Amino acid sequence: MNRLIYVATTAAALMFAAATHAAAPGITGPTFNLVAGDGYINQPDGNQLYSWGYGCNTAPAGFAPTMPHQFCPTMQIPAPTLIVHEGDPVTVNLTNNLPAPAGNTSILFPGLFRDRAQRGAGPADL
Repeated sequence: MNRLIYVATTAAALMFAAATHAAAPGITGPTFNLVAGDGYINQPDGNQLYSWGYGCNTAPAGFAPTMPHQFCPTMQIPAPTLIVHEGDPVTVNLTNNLPAPAGNTSILFPGLFRDRAQRGAGPADL
């Protein structure tokens, strides 16, 4: 019985001691220099598709999880996942390098909620 308790306690300790990881691989901040641009996306059938997308304007602070030969292209679909820590201030700089016919561009942060102290009289959701 003591051995069973020891094994269960050890397993629980290892489970809670494990490092946390992002749900999707991405780039780490807290400052992100992104660019909106055009490019070609390779399709599974070997064809390429002209598209607009987001990517990195400069090398990111890091990657999570870390793997060999990582890079952040200047245009990718979907856009890079930004990985930050709760409570940290985050800065996102977006440079619009889309062709003139594209006009203005915007960026969305789904799931981002700002409380009243952060937003003043502005919208709660971005």
